[in-house]
Amino acid sequence: MPQLKIICLSHPKVWSEMTQKSNTLQKMLTLNQGSNSWLNLSDERGTRQGIYKVEKIGKENHILARFVSECSVKEEFQSLERLLSEDGCLPREIEVPLPVPRATKALLFFDLSEGICYMYSLGMAPPESSIIQILIQLQTDLGLRLEDARVFEWEERLVTKVTEFARREGFTPYKVKADLETVKVVAEGDLDNNEQWKKIEGAVEFERWKTIAYVKSGDTGIFIFGLTKNRSKMISMPYIEEDISIENLLNRILQMRQIVEKSLGCDVREYCFPEQVLSTFM
Repeated sequence: MPQLKIICLSHPKVWSEMTQKSNTLQKMLTLNQGSNSWLNLSDERGTRQGIYKVEKIGKENHILARFVSECSVKEEFQSLERLLSEDGCLPREIEVPLPVPRATKALLFFDLSEGICYMYSLGMAPPESSIIQILIQLQTDLGLRLEDARVFEWEERLVTKVTEFARREGFTPYKVKADLETVKVVAEGDLDNNEQWKKIEGAVEFERWKTIAYVKSGDTGIFIFGLTKNRSKMISMPYIEEDISIENLLNRILQMRQIVEKSLGCDVREYCFPEQVLSTFM
């Protein structure tokens, strides 16, 4: 499922001071095979990760970096050929393939004005530790301090507020999941206009919902995003048209962020770095 994480790269005041005299945008555009954060295919299989393409996008001071990461080889996941070989039933001309490490990739949208990175993954997301590691490697490439980056995570009660503000922006609840101890509830469809569902919804405490997704149709297609109350506090964007442009994808991410910030009552940077925050974020 397409997933999104919002990463605040540094305290806003620190970020502003760091980037005032640093041409961060140009430094990012010149990242290449000689950079610490760049993918090195010669590294040991199962450990390789890094940025492999960087491009400037239409929105001012935004950079898109394409990132890939792989996990260690799982020897226990045996191939069909190996299973046949163990029983002596593999034809001689057939070779047993080497185990292949699982790889994941993500789009890293960097807002260099605000010091925010949006990590968007179409499928399985790279481990959070991989992203933090690549940010640390970017420190040397960019001459910036990124080791204090924080991933945006919300309190569970935020889901109630998000529903309120999403409705104001024209979204309607599309899918909900709830874990009621001995019963699991899943509802999907036009929930706002289903009277039977409303009776069930009203009978359950809202805080018990584990996943809520919202949908909105417009000129640019169908936009769905959802929040899941799990340990990683992942934001999901489960439907993306095949022909959606990078700019439209970023616009949807920014629209989703706006709804979340209205629900929080503050900027995500202020939420992630509450200590000595600036008062002029919004």
